[in-house]
Amino acid sequence: MKKILLIWVLAIAITSCKEAQKEIEITKETTKVTDVIDLEPISEFTAAIEMAHKKDAFLDKDAVQYDFSVAFGGNTIFEGVITQETDGSMIHMVKNDGSVIVFDGDNVFASNEADLTNPMTRFHIFTWPYFFSMPYKLNDGGTIWQDEKAMTWGNTTFPTARLSFENGVGDTSEDWYEVYKNPETNVLAGVAYIVSYGKGVEAAEKEPHAAKYNELTMVDGVPFATNWSFHNWNTQDGYTNQIGLATIKNIQFVNKEDSFYAQPDGAGEVAMPGE
Repeated sequence: MKKILLIWVLAIAITSCKEAQKEIEITKETTKVTDVIDLEPISEFTAAIEMAHKKDAFLDKDAVQYDFSVAFGGNTIFEGVITQETDGSMIHMVKNDGSVIVFDGDNVFASNEADLTNPMTRFHIFTWPYFFSMPYKLNDGGTIWQDEKAMTWGNTTFPTARLSFENGVGDTSEDWYEVYKNPETNVLAGVAYIVSYGKGVEAAEKEPHAAKYNELTMVDGVPFATNWSFHNWNTQDGYTNQIGLATIKNIQFVNKEDSFYAQPDGAGEVAMPGE
């Protein structure tokens, strides 16, 4: 009789444990569903740009590499080969003089002694890869969007929305971009922007600029602008006189080990602005 009672008690205990486990699993599933529902929805404006630029196909690749040159006022300020993880987590730059600048996901390192103290070093490694991959960065963590509106772009008007950032995002979180979308193709037509790096927001907003994305080319089904013209810009006229030009050549998707982005032998760390 005692054995029967013991078996009966054990059966009840096992059943209770199973029911409790079911409740835990149901709670977990409910939590997952709730987490998804609570996510901030992506705007139609940015979703259209991402779709036109084949974001899924781009992010499915490991890294992208390209020859890059940019000049302002007739002076080339950077020329070399840039390799970047498609999610922007790591960047490797080889300048034409053979010197290297890398971002390993946490810190920036430079092999050239002059680059260690040059305030433009961090600007170069973060600015040009960001402009290159902007169609895929529109919904990164810390991005803030204002309502869509129409603004002048050349001889017409394009839908735009202003992108800004939460405090602490990047080296210059106070920068903003006015993002222009081609209403016929949904591709990124260009951006107006300020550069507060090294001079502050108040001074930067006195001379906003625009980057106009031109000459799309397809690489493995993904469109890239291979010519960026830089202009002065104002809210009434849109982009005005040209002040600079960037050219992108030999775009290819590549695979790189994490060690490719590691601190080069003999390289030093490039400090944050103001440090």
